Amino acid sequence: MKEHGIKILYGILAVGIIVSIFHIFNDKNGSGLGNVIDTFTITSIVLFLSTIVFILISFKKNIRKISVWFLLILSCPLAIMSMTHLTKEYSLKKTETTTPNEFVYNVKVDQKTYELDKIKTQKLVDSLIKVKTVRRPAELALRYFNGKTYNDTIERDWAIDLPEKVEYKESIIDTLFYSENGNEIVAGLLISKVFNEYQDYPKGGIEYFGKGFRFDKNDLKPIKMLKYSVTGYDNYKSCSERLRYYYLKKIGTYENEQNMNDTRFLNRK
Repeated sequence: MKEHGIKILYGILAVGIIVSIFHIFNDKNGSGLGNVIDTFTITSIVLFLSTIVFILISFKKNIRKISVWFLLILSCPLAIMSMTHLTKEYSLKKTETTTPNEFVYNVKVDQKTYELDKIKTQKLVDSLIKVKTVRRPAELALRYFNGKTYNDTIERDWAIDLPEKVEYKESIIDTLFYSENGNEIVAGLLISKVFNEYQDYPKGGIEYFGKGFRFDKNDLKPIKMLKYSVTGYDNYKSCSERLRYYYLKKIGTYENEQNMNDTRFLNRK
């Protein structure tokens, strides 16, 4: 590396730029920008660390080279930010939850009841994502008129806040959270298995995406989706792990927000 060090360093920079240009011209479904950012991040880290090593190998010879300092200064900001972020993310992944101990959800529900509730909620989700008019389950939306009881009907976009331009294959309730007495479902994590034409484009493929939700069986809209979601996974396990990471760890680090396993969140009206 002593003889060709500068060439190697500039080669790293050149490769990063070329790969970024490739991503820009092969953008699929808006993924190009994200890929460019990822490429620049990786390039900055590799370039920064390589430049440090290059300087240390021959300190007296290289420390005064303007080209070396140019590469070091160019890569330093993004590299430091990225490595700091990665360190925090790694630490967060090793943490069970960021919810303070005094607010950690600890409601115990019978396993059989829990599994039946998951199935029931999955069926409800499936009924609500059907195209056009949706017939609500009788126990959730009965209407009484002229001596008779009717099921209510509502339009798809009022039924549940999930994307419409994908083909739903399966709804999976990953986790449920209950009220303090354990009698009512109040929140949960939902993973949808869909066919997405942009997955493995142009053939299309199966994608898993996950969202958190609040649940109120007496509400006109019983399942209300929360704003944070994870997308783009090709298997359930990876999607589940990332979804739980966000809703049980990450969100709790945001200002004025709580994780889903935080009783302050679950008891909020």
